[in-house]
Amino acid sequence: MKRILLAISLLVGGVATAQDLQGQINQLREELDQLRRAPEMEKPMLPPMEMPAPEMESPLHKKFNMFFNFQSSFDAAKKEGQDMTTRFNARQLRLEVRGDLTDRIFYRFRHRLNKTTEARTLDNLAKATDMMYAGFRLDPQWTLTAGKMCQAWGGFEFDLNPMNIYEYSDFIENMDNFMLGAMITYAPNPNHEFNFQVTNVRNDSFDKIYGTASATISASKNPLTYIFNWNGNLFDNVIQTRWGAGFQNEADGYTNSMLMLGTKLNLPTFQVFLDYMMANEKLDRLQYTPMSGSNVVKDAKYNSFVLKAEYQPVPKYNIFAQGLYETAKSDLPGNEMKGLGYFLGVEYLPFEKQDLRFFLAYIGRSREVNSVSVKDNRVSVGMMYRIKAF
Repeated sequence: MKRILLAISLLVGGVATAQDLQGQINQLREELDQLRRAPEMEKPMLPPMEMPAPEMESPLHKKFNMFFNFQSSFDAAKKEGQDMTTRFNARQLRLEVRGDLTDRIFYRFRHRLNKTTEARTLDNLAKATDMMYAGFRLDPQWTLTAGKMCQAWGGFEFDLNPMNIYEYSDFIENMDNFMLGAMITYAPNPNHEFNFQVTNVRNDSFDKIYGTASATISASKNPLTYIFNWNGNLFDNVIQTRWGAGFQNEADGYTNSMLMLGTKLNLPTFQVFLDYMMANEKLDRLQYTPMSGSNVVKDAKYNSFVLKAEYQPVPKYNIFAQGLYETAKSDLPGNEMKGLGYFLGVEYLPFEKQDLRFFLAYIGRSREVNSVSVKDNRVSVGMMYRIKAF
C-alpha cells in the first residue's frame, strides 16, 4: 500500500513539475514571438560606422555585382566625298564588377572586352582595363581610393557611362583618362563632394607617346597629374556641378593644364547641361590639331563646348538634342581646326528598373581646317543595355 501511495505521489509531483516546465516554455515562446513581431523602428540602431554589421550578415548582392555594359547599332554613314556605307557595329562591350566588401571597404573593376589586353610600359596594365581600384571609408565624410581609376576632371559628358555615349567630342575622344593613382574624397554632406587626386600622367613611356620629341625633350622624373574636383547638388538637386581643374607634368619644363566645368539644370522631365573644356598644353598631348600627326606641337590650345538637352514627354521616352563646338590650334601657321557637332534622337526605355534603351539617333559632325570643311553624317538604330548579370 505504501508503495502504491508513493508511486501516486511521485506521479502527481512529476505531472505538476512537467506542467510548470511546459508553462515556462510556453511563456518563453510567447516572449520570442513578441520580439519577432516588434516593429523594426523599436530595435536599437547605431550608424554603420559605429556598429558595423558582422561579415556573415552582409548580403551577397552588396559584395558582388556584375554588369555587362553593351551598345550595338545598325549604322548608315556618309562621309563627304564618299559613298554611303551600312553595317552593324558593337560600339561598347565592357565587363564591370563592383561591390562593398564591408561597410567601409569597396571595390570596382571594369574591363573592355573589345580592346587589346597588352600591358603598357609605364603602369604595366592594359588599356582595356578602365578601372581596378579599392576604397576605404575612413569615416562618414572622408574616403581614400587607390588603384587604376578614371581621372576626376569633371564635366557631364565625361562623367557618363561610355555605354550611353553616341559619339564623344574630339576633346574627350583624344584623352587618356584611366590612370593608376590615388584619391582622397571629402563629403561634408550628401550634396557636396570634393576630390583631390594624384595619378600617373600617362600609361605608356614618354618615347612611345612623343616619338622624335624624346631626342630633344627630357621625360619628367615625376610624370604625375594633380586634379582638384567638386561635385555639387544645389537648390534641392535642381542645379548640379561637375567641376575639375589640374595640371600634368608631361616633361621637364613642360607642364600642361586642364579645366573642365560641367553645370546641369535638372528638372523632373527636362534636363540640360553645358560642359566647357579647356587645355593649355606646353607639349601637345591631346594631339588633334591638324599638324599633330606629323609634328611635335608645342603650346597647343584646345577649347570645347558641349550642350545637351533631354526631355521626357512620357516616362518611357527620352528625346535629346546635343550640340558641340570645338577648336584646336597652336602658333604654327595653318595649324587650326574648328569642329561642330549636332546630334538628335529618341530613346525608348521599356523597363523602369533596368537600364535598357532602344534608340534612333542622327549624328552629324563638321570639321574645318584652313577653310576646308569635311562633314560626316550617321543614322543609327540600336540598343544600349547595362545587363545586371549577377
